[in-house]
Amino acid sequence: MKKPVLLLIIMSLLVIGAGGAMVLTSCSGDDKAKKAQPKPEPIASHLTGYTAEDGYDEDAANRRVVGFVVENAPDARPQWGMDDAEYSPDIVLEGEVEGGITRTLWLYDDFRKLPEQIGPMRSARPPFIRFSEFFDAIFIHWGQSHSKGEYVGANEVFKTDKVEHINQMKFADEAGMYDRDSSRGVSSEHTGIVHGDKVEAAIKEAGFRKKPKDYTKLAFNKTAEPMSDERADEVSVTFSDRTDWEDKDWTYDEEDKQYHTKSFDNDFKRDNLLILEAKTDYITKENYEGPGGASSVTYCDYDMGGGNGKLISQGTVKDIKWQKKDGKLLLIDVAASEAATEKAKQEAAENPQKDEEGNIIEPKPVVVEAKLNKGKTWIGWISNNHGGKVKIVAKEPAEESTDETEATEGE
Repeated sequence: MKKPVLLLIIMSLLVIGAGGAMVLTSCSGDDKAKKAQPKPEPIASHLTGYTAEDGYDEDAANRRVVGFVVENAPDARPQWGMDDAEYSPDIVLEGEVEGGITRTLWLYDDFRKLPEQIGPMRSARPPFIRFSEFFDAIFIHWGQSHSKGEYVGANEVFKTDKVEHINQMKFADEAGMYDRDSSRGVSSEHTGIVHGDKVEAAIKEAGFRKKPKDYTKLAFNKTAEPMSDERADEVSVTFSDRTDWEDKDWTYDEEDKQYHTKSFDNDFKRDNLLILEAKTDYITKENYEGPGGASSVTYCDYDMGGGNGKLISQGTVKDIKWQKKDGKLLLIDVAASEAATEKAKQEAAENPQKDEEGNIIEPKPVVVEAKLNKGKTWIGWISNNHGGKVKIVAKEPAEESTDETEATEGE
């Protein structure tokens, strides 16, 4: 073979080899790039923090939250569906309504996964409607309060706030969602129920939007964590000085890591207890023809501006603040926010920034969102100006300590 031909063959082989090396290098680089990309966060419930690993249906993120008004009078207990083994409410909000009694609002993030029966259903009140708006919920109820004199009723709030709601007393209900259960032998106002498997059809019948708009997305820890070093083994919540008989007593169980109460005449358990303080007003509506021929009724109304609170989980408690921000519920971790603000001040002192006029720019307070632990939550809405309070008993370490906190008006 002539040298020029041999040289040409060798050069060709070298070129091919270099190209192959380039391909190998390129593939290796692509693999590294793929490995370097962080995995996308799993879709999680905004009410419980559950993901597909916890049995959450990711498609539920494309469905609206639903809220049910469920009564809490003694004849209504135990409420149907409250401690359902599979579909207990994701969030139960409890607050004062009138006459020293409380009522509950149950929130579910998936209207396709509901108990067979929910109730006893009861009528709407303005604070519950406004709280449901934090979550863009379809509001389901049996009756409503009406405006009269200085009292602004639920009927008016539905209209002014343009809340999509289903009222048994005005709904054709071809879906058959509403019904009565008279098996307990109590008066009719304690017998109204909702069939969980008919809710989706009723929403379709009402013609409501099924996909959610932007709404409150609660923050959750990926794995369960203590809230602080402060123990909270027993928790007693007084809503106001008018609702002494409605105190809620919770006990932490070290085995299942949940709080239990028998205040609903069942063994009701929650992963998180969230106490929200608010200013309340009592407004009397005269010439009212109520049960038993009552001539007037005094309603309890909650200020939605925010206040102090406590987040209780894993046998521990931390102080929080809550506020309405951009139409959503914001929970603020007090200690973490103070620490982050102090750190920002120190960094600003070490490296001061100045404005165009040469003045030192002071750092703004840092707000750190409070994180709940994954799971289901009970929210106690208490009065900070009418005797609401939280009593916390710590049983560990061995020396018991009791912390009783009166609700105080916050920012």
